[in-house]
Amino acid sequence: MKKFQETLYDALAQTYRIDKVYFEHKTEHQHLMIFHNAFLGRVMTLDGVVQTTEKDEFIYHEMMAHVPLFAFGQAKKVLIIGGGDGGMLREVLKHSSVEQVTMVEIDAEVIEMARQYLPRHSDGAFDDPRADIVISDGIKFVRETDLRFDVIISDSTDPIGPAEVLFTDNFYAQCKRILNPGGVI
Repeated sequence: MKKFQETLYDALAQTYRIDKVYFEHKTEHQHLMIFHNAFLGRVMTLDGVVQTTEKDEFIYHEMMAHVPLFAFGQAKKVLIIGGGDGGMLREVLKHSSVEQVTMVEIDAEVIEMARQYLPRHSDGAFDDPRADIVISDGIKFVRETDLRFDVIISDSTDPIGPAEVLFTDNFYAQCKRILNPGGVI
């Protein structure tokens, strides 16, 4: 029986039984794996860390999307940094006031993999005409864009690897620069 172990701390790890591996590949940015677990359904890992599971992804995506959107009220322009599995995009697009969502994902292979192996996460959101998918580094995008947003959601991995810069003062200063008045990060 094959197992996946995620080390959370030096003294703590979680082990998942792998019932079937759907996808495993080292992308330009990270090691990506999708496997099936009888309890959690499909599980996506990046660099050895569980990012999302079919069973409980809604808890994270609903909270991360709806809280800032309701706090702003009637958001029209939304920026998602990360979110390659499509769950955040799905939840943001449930708001009828949203006219455009720009999703900036550094790793195109995460999106391709999610479309194929985790289609319920996005539930068609990648094909919504309000969705603009940009393959780029999030810090580069917020530093260089002239666009303005009502809500910015950072749906990143842990502060290691390619996402490390998304936890810096510089990143948040650049986000503040591109927020509309009253905007929410």
